[in-house]
Amino acid sequence: MTSQKYFEEAWKNRKLVGGALKAAHVRPDYHLYEDLLQEGVILYAEMLRKLDGQKVRSEIDKLSFKKVLWQTIDALRREQRVCERNTAIDEAYDLGKTEAWDNLVALKNAVYRVLR
Repeated sequence: MTSQKYFEEAWKNRKLVGGALKAAHVRPDYHLYEDLLQEGVILYAEMLRKLDGQKVRSEIDKLSFKKVLWQTIDALRREQRVCERNTAIDEAYDLGKTEAWDNLVALKNAVYRVLR
């Protein structure tokens, strides 16, 4: 668990997290921006706690920037997969509509004629 001291330090320097989000091409108007920013600040605070006394602050900041950047990219990939899965489910739902079945039957008949 990250102590309040490290969290406050991370919050004061949240521009580092904002820079990592910007490097990942996440704009402030993105619907998950605030969530990604908060997760990044928490990760930064954990890095401050873990590496305190082992490395100089500039080195911790560089490592934290990279870690927040990669975590953000991974979160964006997960979000993309979820959206793609939901789109596929929505498209499958549309197949249940009568017009879609008519188109599917016509397509099957056309393929059958070509293969004969």
